Amino acid sequence: MNAITPNHYKTESGLQVWDVTRYMSGNMAQAFQYVYRAGRKGDEVEDLRKAVAFLEDWVAHPNVPRAMLPEGVEPADGPSVGSCLLLALPASGRWKARLLMEIISADSYEGQAMSGQPFCGRSLITNETLPRLKKRIAELGGADG
Repeated sequence: MNAITPNHYKTESGLQVWDVTRYMSGNMAQAFQYVYRAGRKGDEVEDLRKAVAFLEDWVAHPNVPRAMLPEGVEPADGPSVGSCLLLALPASGRWKARLLMEIISADSYEGQAMSGQPFCGRSLITNETLPRLKKRIAELGGADG
């Protein structure tokens, strides 16, 4: 471990959270990082509250661009690295996997879901991700979950 690549941001194999978040927009990258490290460094409730704040700000500002891949980067690069990162979560952190995938999905895709229904990332975050994060905060004893 060192100050640049601390253990709470990487897997045992050395995969870094920034291997995923470099492809994400600012608020969503921050939210992803705080959820990923929750329970791995410091106060889990504090990290989850910070993630909630970044997600709420993202939802409140729909005109801010979502993730955009730079030229030459294939769309599968970020999500496939994200999948590897999520698969490497320790058993105690598996509860985070769905939340993290929702953050990636909301930030990177807008259009039609596999079901044929419209997909809206902000609705996903508002209706699914934020309530689950707030429930986790309340379960951990954080006031105003």
